[in-house]
Amino acid sequence: MNKKELVQKYPFLVKLGCTVYNLPNCLRIKKGKGNRVEAPRAMLKNVNIRISGTGNTVFIDDFTTLKNTNIYIHGNNNTVRVGKWTSFWNSEICMEDDGNEVSIGNHTKIMGNTQMATMEGTKILIGSECGFSTDIIMRTGDSHSILDMEGRRFNASKDIILEDHVWVGLKVICMKGTHVSRNSIIAAGAVVSGKFMEPNCIIGGVPGKVIKKGVEWCTPRIPVGSVAEEFYQIPKENA
Repeated sequence: MNKKELVQKYPFLVKLGCTVYNLPNCLRIKKGKGNRVEAPRAMLKNVNIRISGTGNTVFIDDFTTLKNTNIYIHGNNNTVRVGKWTSFWNSEICMEDDGNEVSIGNHTKIMGNTQMATMEGTKILIGSECGFSTDIIMRTGDSHSILDMEGRRFNASKDIILEDHVWVGLKVICMKGTHVSRNSIIAAGAVVSGKFMEPNCIIGGVPGKVIKKGVEWCTPRIPVGSVAEEFYQIPKENA
């Protein structure tokens, strides 16, 4: 019996098992009043959640694993949502100001040293079945003001969006305003800002630009020159 079959057959026992697992595993929550933290059937180990403000929500969906993870919220009416069967390890979410959102889709793997930072009511939206390497930074703003010579600020914060099934390589930086379409790859070391609306592309370089079109990726390392569908069912366009 695989994990999903076990969940479907014994949902109460799975929820009880997750609760028992989480008790000794250094789950530290300081949320104040008027805030919600919900993770009824998630696996949490060395998770630190600190909330300052009101109306904030952290929701970790079923059968997701958080390990060595920090979530810091300073403001009001912010939302963190992590989807089902997702891994979020050795990473950090930071929010400042009001009305921000970080949403991570189902079956996404974020496995090491990723920082997501939102401010001024912006969003980081990560689709389903994405894969992250390590040492990745995503920031929707500059954390300071940049002014013209008349003292007017012009550096607005902007959303970051990665659609479904995007691979993010080693040491990538996604700056404010980034939007990457589905089934794409952000190459190692890229610094990305701006909109890349064509799917199935490789984006690389500093600044990031499309360096190859008509590509796809899958997790297993199949033999070079082989057809992926013989080894692994990759997501289909428009699926």
